[in-house]
Amino acid sequence: MPPLHNLILTKTVRRCAYLLGIFLLFPTMSFSQHVEGQSEDDDQVNRSEIKYKQRHSSLIANQENTFADGIKIKRDLSILQELQEERIFNAQGIPADDLYEGIWNTDYAHVYGSLKNIPDTFKVNLENFYMPTEGRVTSNFGMRRRRMHNGIDLKVQTGDTIYAAFDGKVRIRRFERRGYGNYLAVRHHNGLETIYGHLSKFLVEVDDVVKAGDPIALGGNTGRSTGSHLHLEFRFLGMAINPTDIVDFENFVCHRDNYTITKKSFRTPNKYTKGSVQYHRVKRGDTLSKIARRYGTSIAALRKKNNMSSNAILRIGTSLRI
Repeated sequence: MPPLHNLILTKTVRRCAYLLGIFLLFPTMSFSQHVEGQSEDDDQVNRSEIKYKQRHSSLIANQENTFADGIKIKRDLSILQELQEERIFNAQGIPADDLYEGIWNTDYAHVYGSLKNIPDTFKVNLENFYMPTEGRVTSNFGMRRRRMHNGIDLKVQTGDTIYAAFDGKVRIRRFERRGYGNYLAVRHHNGLETIYGHLSKFLVEVDDVVKAGDPIALGGNTGRSTGSHLHLEFRFLGMAINPTDIVDFENFVCHRDNYTITKKSFRTPNKYTKGSVQYHRVKRGDTLSKIARRYGTSIAALRKKNNMSSNAILRIGTSLRI
């Protein structure tokens, strides 16, 4: 049996070893606990950030077209800046400025008599057309009560919204007591200008940039008008084009995506068509009444120009002088 002092020594060593183990283990346990003065919420935020950074880093490692030092981010920001600069340029620029030889008059609609370089043909892009209003036609383009009606009238109620036909920029916003009443003229990037007459309220200002389908005004009955309607004109370098040559007003769409303007596009007397004679070839379903309405003339005028009696029969394929 070992002596008593050996037993005491052995127990003492074991106790010291136990205390030493606890002392060494305590810092490790403390490191995993909250830092003094730090809340559980702060700790949770830190953990979330670490997880997010790890997850983000793993995505970057697997993602194509992602470059170090934020090169991709810089490239994307550069693209956005270029687009913004382009929008600013478009807002400051004038649509079809070269075609109109730098003329941008914000006072009067018909100011292009001095133009010299008028093309023989010009192709107009109609792809982004938007119907200004879906009212029925109440008066066509052509002669009306011994006056030339240079547009088409569409039925609207006062207060109905009128929309821009194409992308462009507002050139005129004015009131004309004996004519258009409140009216807008918009120059478009495709080379056309559109005029919107007899409005009750403007929704845009001069030099505003508009997109096809943007609200620009409210319909009304101002100026030389006998009832609420929209007077709509299509013009090229100041010369009126019959809107029905461009738009199918029954289905509210353009006849085709492009329209080629030639001298024959202008049915009103001007220096390019003065003295020309217009004819209509009779087709199935035509009557003198329909032909007269289409060209803004009268049955009596058609009969007189074509030496027709009151009981004459229209034959398909016959050309009538208008």
